[in-house]
Amino acid sequence: MSGSHPLAGVQEFWDDVMDDMAATAEEYREAGWETLELHPGDVTALPTTSAAASEVDVDRLGLDVLVPGDEFETLQATVAETDFDEYDAYRASQGDVVFLVVAMKSADAGVAVLFPLYYAVSEAKVMLSRVGERGEMRTYFRPLDDSERVVFSQSDPENLLPADFDPAAVDEAAVLEEASGLSEEVATQVDPSLRPDDES
Repeated sequence: MSGSHPLAGVQEFWDDVMDDMAATAEEYREAGWETLELHPGDVTALPTTSAAASEVDVDRLGLDVLVPGDEFETLQATVAETDFDEYDAYRASQGDVVFLVVAMKSADAGVAVLFPLYYAVSEAKVMLSRVGERGEMRTYFRPLDDSERVVFSQSDPENLLPADFDPAAVDEAAVLEEASGLSEEVATQVDPSLRPDDES
């Protein structure tokens, strides 16, 4: 259903992905890496369809990720001292939802930041199309008060996109038009006065 949370009906799978991240972090530690694990709340594909239609936040392209305040502070301190120049990603899907476990790595420092992500393909088509064309995804981490952000960049993002995804196959204008039509339909359901006059 359009507008429902991406994890609706697949929460159990998300819990498994969180477990996979923990297991992956343990593998890194056993290999001698220092690790930081992040535990996201909401994950939002950017730009949202409404933002894309209005050209708001067009420079933010990727996934906006809410994390607990204490984890965000640790992340800030970690990136202040370390450059992360490569990443590994593990992808799975369940229905319309893509799940990721990403490990941002600094080989020189021996530090890895691991985090799970998710997005619904049907709600992220604009983001996916633009990421595919640009050849880069970004992950924007923020605390609840949205006062600051830490941004990771992932180049060559093919393994972050749905399997066999073709950015050129996305008709962005059609996606935005469809979303606009759905928004108008919801508005008329809330306020019947917005419906077109019945000429019959």
